[in-house]
Amino acid sequence: MRRPLAAALACVFAIVAPMAARAGADEPDPRAVQALALTMYHEAKGEGRKGMLAVGWVVLNRMADESFPKTVQEIVYQGCQFSWVCNGEAGPPTERGAWRQALALAERLLKEPPADPTHGALWFNGADVGHTVLGDKIAASTQIGRHLFYARADRLPRPQRKPYGAVMWASR
Repeated sequence: MRRPLAAALACVFAIVAPMAARAGADEPDPRAVQALALTMYHEAKGEGRKGMLAVGWVVLNRMADESFPKTVQEIVYQGCQFSWVCNGEAGPPTERGAWRQALALAERLLKEPPADPTHGALWFNGADVGHTVLGDKIAASTQIGRHLFYARADRLPRPQRKPYGAVMWASR
């Protein structure tokens, strides 16, 4: 009796073990989740879910751009790209609810990201600073909460030209 049971368990293990290994492989690197969550928390904790997602998308968009490093940690800690890293005054998260939300959103962004609300933004700054002049190749893509987001102008959707008839009708 023991041999058939052992054989059955061996078969089950042979099927389940590779599935469990693949499931673990799909999990994001905990250090990447931590770095992304810290960035979202410190840059946009007062902006709620949408603001945090937008800041997180800036990091993801940079990872996809050849001009930037390829990992979350390299992007987050690259010089003074993010104010919380640059000024050194951020410290550990103190607002538990916002920190839990940042962690959950960071994990989701690295596993199954929702749509990008920033339209491919690679940079952002506080709206209270006003529009930053970044040259003619960079354009404002959107404002979310108290942040303005910027993307490469050639990657933003261009306004469609109106047909001549529609222009003539509108000018009446």
